Amino acid sequence: MQEYDIVVAGGGPAGLQFAREIGRRSDYAVAVLEANDALTDNDKSTGGTFDQVIEGYDIPDDVVMAARPDVIFEGPNAASTLAIPNYVLDFPAFLKFLGEDAAGDGVEIHTGVRVQEPVIEDGAVAGVRCTSDGETVTYRADLVVDATGPAGALTTELGMWDREAAQRGIGKEYEVEGRFDADSMLFRFDHEYAPGGYAWVFPGGDGVFKVGVCWIDDFHERHRPPDDGSIDDYVEQWAGADPRWEIDEIRAVHAGQAISDNSINQRATDGLVAVGDSVSSINPLFGEGIRPGMESAEMAADVAIDALDAGDVSRQFLRRYERRWNGEKGSKWKTQRIVGELLYDFDASQQNGFVERSGGLSADQLDRLQRYELTIGDLLELYPFRAKDVRKVPTLLRHLR
Repeated sequence: MQEYDIVVAGGGPAGLQFAREIGRRSDYAVAVLEANDALTDNDKSTGGTFDQVIEGYDIPDDVVMAARPDVIFEGPNAASTLAIPNYVLDFPAFLKFLGEDAAGDGVEIHTGVRVQEPVIEDGAVAGVRCTSDGETVTYRADLVVDATGPAGALTTELGMWDREAAQRGIGKEYEVEGRFDADSMLFRFDHEYAPGGYAWVFPGGDGVFKVGVCWIDDFHERHRPPDDGSIDDYVEQWAGADPRWEIDEIRAVHAGQAISDNSINQRATDGLVAVGDSVSSINPLFGEGIRPGMESAEMAADVAIDALDAGDVSRQFLRRYERRWNGEKGSKWKTQRIVGELLYDFDASQQNGFVERSGGLSADQLDRLQRYELTIGDLLELYPFRAKDVRKVPTLLRHLR
């Protein structure tokens, strides 16, 4: 039996940022429980992000592989360059930094500890049961944080989030050494290479780049060819598709799943808050998880400190975090969900039209795009409408309820 003020289940960006916030701003005893043997074993992110993460969370230059001023959008026969500054992180080094920074403020990082279930006492979460080195270990805490990612190890058990009702997607990428002639993040919306999703190439600097494919399962089923292969086949096809790059060596493979909805979910219960993708914080437009995960952690930490100071970790107190997330992200995420459902279901001509219209966005609209704050007016300007799209209206309207 181990006892702490706060136990954080999961050592990804959301869990580690929560621990950083608590360690920096309080004297509460915090333990982070990570299932992998090292924080750097997490291989489920491309590491693409934007100013809000680098500047907002004091991320050092030595974990940034590349920083670029532009993003390229491509369709099957169209391309536009968008003035959106961006960064590509060395994701394992990023996690190592977050963990070391938290540990510098007294947070304990326990690796090789897999959280299995919550400990419930008098109807409230009072800790977690875990396995470590083949043995069962119990961690007690005044407050538990679920940051276990899409698995939702605790939120699922507690019935806080219906994972089965959410959309599912997968992604896979190679981190490679070779030649990449472009100097920007590249996203390609083209069913030939990524049916129901998009393909990408991210520059990493010094002859390193990342090349990958992702899709949403629903739209992949609709747009895949009859002789469809695995996602590995699509990554291989994309990796060998273009003379702008040439791969000499694959040095790492990253893969993961995304389970997302409008993110208007229960984020707190008695004795527990959920951050990151344990309750679907992922943005439903492009699937970015780092930034919204860290934002959710910051919001949750604000309320957690107040709750512990007040000696009240009830849902009634903790749901202040839930209300803040829903107020700041909820309606915006609904709009982005609509954009995503349109984008990944476009035919080739609409993909080209979307790319071309993206190139005409104003500086303010580009800023809203990268912040995931597109308005309905922006959406109408971007949308290459076709008469056949009328049939989609009932499906789209349900996201506005």
